[in-house]
Amino acid sequence: MRITYVVHARFPAEKAYGLQIASVCSALAKNGHDVTIVAPFTKNYIHENVHEYYGLPGSVGFIRLNNFDALGKRWIPGAFWMVITMYFYRRALKEFFKKHKSSAVYARSVHVLQSLLESGTPVILELHTLPKKPSARFRRMCDRCARIVCLTRPMRNELTGKFGVNPDSVIVEGDGVDFGAFQSVPPYKPFAGGHDFPKNKKIIGYIGSLVTRDDLEKGVIEFLGALKELKNDGVFGWIVGGPESWKKKYEELAESIGLSRENVRFEGRVKIAEVPLCVSKCDVCVYPAPKSSHPYFQRDTSPLKLLEYLAAGKPVVCADIPPVRDIVDESIVVFCEPGNSKSLADAIRKVLSEDNSERIRLGREKARWYDWGARMERVISGIKH
Repeated sequence: MRITYVVHARFPAEKAYGLQIASVCSALAKNGHDVTIVAPFTKNYIHENVHEYYGLPGSVGFIRLNNFDALGKRWIPGAFWMVITMYFYRRALKEFFKKHKSSAVYARSVHVLQSLLESGTPVILELHTLPKKPSARFRRMCDRCARIVCLTRPMRNELTGKFGVNPDSVIVEGDGVDFGAFQSVPPYKPFAGGHDFPKNKKIIGYIGSLVTRDDLEKGVIEFLGALKELKNDGVFGWIVGGPESWKKKYEELAESIGLSRENVRFEGRVKIAEVPLCVSKCDVCVYPAPKSSHPYFQRDTSPLKLLEYLAAGKPVVCADIPPVRDIVDESIVVFCEPGNSKSLADAIRKVLSEDNSERIRLGREKARWYDWGARMERVISGIKH
């Protein structure tokens, strides 16, 4: 198939959506499809080549359209930057698809959906959240899509229930993992300027973004609280991820609750290729979460890092939130209560005291099912073109 992936925002980007898009496109290309990424012209602080930044295969095409970019224009109020840029981007997309023919168009944002539907090409829409309120326009656009991918069952249930979207074209596929990247990982070596770990301590790792959607915290506070509970249990916390501003905040918080460099280390953001090395160093990996009614934790999140932990064959302690139940159960992970540091600490103790070989075996099997290549073939299976 000839597939065009239409990006809705800045690309490349340090946020998780950029990596997710690159992973989808890489998998499609490796499966033999002709893939082209189309992105808007927007101000970007990342100047590295897109293929190098994400490790994209050279066969993946990349086109940046020549739309007007309102971002940073002093004479335009900041509240209108996105609205104006998307207006001109949608116009550019309409012109683009008059000449560029595809078997299918792939997107993950409703901001560009109408323009894609008007192209006459089958549209695959991958939803990572839902609008705050149902609308007839949103429902009609969804019903015109060839396929809608919901990351979780709670999202699908709300989309086909409260939002009234026809369920016939709606499937559930969580995010994926590059399973092969987490096999046969070379021995970990400290990064340049870094330090090795304390001797005779178990490494409890959190590898992933510290926040999502700019300021939504993902459970690092709870992890720090658990490390405080575990100060006398011979463990060492390793927190790998950015952004840098939040890393500094959490370093200050750790110090304020009595955690020293002998208890926890903040690595900051690492390159994508270095993530398997980081996971491989850990004895236990954690997926914490705050106690929150936010849709991200109750409906939307499909945790990339959880699958990476499983693919690497690591014992996992996981916050028991509805979306992760699509992927794991008590046979694969040890659950803890969201927002409860003591529950997280107790779960870590449980993992450290037990034989985890069966959990690890089942976790690897689950991660293999979610390998990006297998995942994307399920997504596009049966699309008429």
